[in-house]
Amino acid sequence: MAGGGKVSPRQKMINMMYLVLTAMLALNVSAEILKAFYLVEQSMVKAGANIDSKNDDILRVFAKQYGNQPEKTKPFYDKAKEADKITKDFVQYVEDLKQQVVTKDGKITNQEEIRAEDGQLVSRDDIETHALLMISPKGPQKGPELKAKVNEARTSLLALLKPFKALDTEAKRIDEQTDLRAEDPEGPITWESELFEHSPQAAVVTLLTKIQNDAKNTEAEILTALLTGITADEISFDMLVAKFIPDKSAVSLGEKFTADVILTAYDSKQQNKVVINGTEYQMENGVVKYETVPNSAGDFKIEGFIEVNGKDGAKKYDFNTGYSVFKGEASISADKMNVLYIGLDNPITIAIPGKNPNDVKASLSGAGSLANRGGGKYIAKVSKRGDVKIVVTVTEDGKSKTYQAPFRVRSIPKPEARLGTLESGTHSSGAVKAQPGVYGTLGEGFAYEGVKYRINSYLFVYSPRRGDAVIVQGQGTALPPQAKSIVSRARSGDRIIIDNIQASGPDGKRNLSPLVITVR
Repeated sequence: MAGGGKVSPRQKMINMMYLVLTAMLALNVSAEILKAFYLVEQSMVKAGANIDSKNDDILRVFAKQYGNQPEKTKPFYDKAKEADKITKDFVQYVEDLKQQVVTKDGKITNQEEIRAEDGQLVSRDDIETHALLMISPKGPQKGPELKAKVNEARTSLLALLKPFKALDTEAKRIDEQTDLRAEDPEGPITWESELFEHSPQAAVVTLLTKIQNDAKNTEAEILTALLTGITADEISFDMLVAKFIPDKSAVSLGEKFTADVILTAYDSKQQNKVVINGTEYQMENGVVKYETVPNSAGDFKIEGFIEVNGKDGAKKYDFNTGYSVFKGEASISADKMNVLYIGLDNPITIAIPGKNPNDVKASLSGAGSLANRGGGKYIAKVSKRGDVKIVVTVTEDGKSKTYQAPFRVRSIPKPEARLGTLESGTHSSGAVKAQPGVYGTLGEGFAYEGVKYRINSYLFVYSPRRGDAVIVQGQGTALPPQAKSIVSRARSGDRIIIDNIQASGPDGKRNLSPLVITVR
């Protein structure tokens, strides 16, 4: 507004336009919006009370901890009390500022002049009084002062964590996440103008309440970090591992096998002293890997201890266990059950404990062959149904020993036709339209993965619920253009039949069963 003195006609016109604009802005703020601001304000007031209660609880825990461990707790407790004072002083400052916003002079004379019977502010749609208070060059300019106070409170709270190196990570996190900050947005507008210019009184009071809660939340983060700092230098366990510990690592036929199942915790960052059978070992990530190669059969014992450094000094934890070493028999197994399939590469593993797989000789007795892939891995190929045997010969101490394992030879199961991923049945029109072509598969139940069949030809029959059927000859996997066009128009109740399906796979050419799909 213009002050005293002579005013030019141009300035009078500007003043008049400002009054008109102010009135228009006031009229544009509906009662519903102002009521919404009031409801948000009340919610924030309740949230602020909850934060106060939480912070008081943390301070009570500090006081109790101080009574138990005064020397260890004192540095953190002193900073916690400083955080509480900084926050309370700042919150009170903002509270005084709110009183100036709603009373013009900051003095409360009659509460009924501030709040109506429903709790809303009497001058809730006022947009000029607080503007003069906060940002007008002719007013006290409380806006820049509030901005400085916000950033001062933020800096002071974060500084309380700096003396504690163990809390550096928490300090950085709080610094990045706290909303207690006042920064100018991009462009010519200032932080205080963005908050207080052209805003109704109800919105301004709500924003000031939010700023109070931001400070309380930051205090809560600081108090929590300080509380955890008390025990930061104690032994901590950051890893949990389930362990299955047998009484014996080998048992004879008919003997009972027993074991303990426990949940164990350890500190992956601490390098504890570990001694096993008189030899010291170094930890890596909280774990020692013990390895040994026995040179004879029999029972062997392992004993030792782990030395852990705690607040009361080093403490030893003893352990002992054992294992047995014996000469094993040959182990012959089919990686995909005891069935071999005609036309496929059937993987076989042959292992004899204590023997180099390269020293083991194996062959297939029957219609087929066995190829050595090294490391005890073989590929068996069979050509006709029936039974075969895997024969293994091992030479030990100048004597040869033979082992045999029987296998059944079967044909590959008949593959199934699919429209994309859809099998016969009822499917949604969207799912049907999304399928690109016809495929041959053995399904998820077949033991071998990756066995594929290439579609050679088929008949595509479209039978609409109303109208004549359409037949299209298909070649290869992809649907012909005419079939694609038909599928794109499929409606509920229409049927798609794919018949006379010819496919090729590892066992030659196969005829696939028809595929019938009903559109839902």
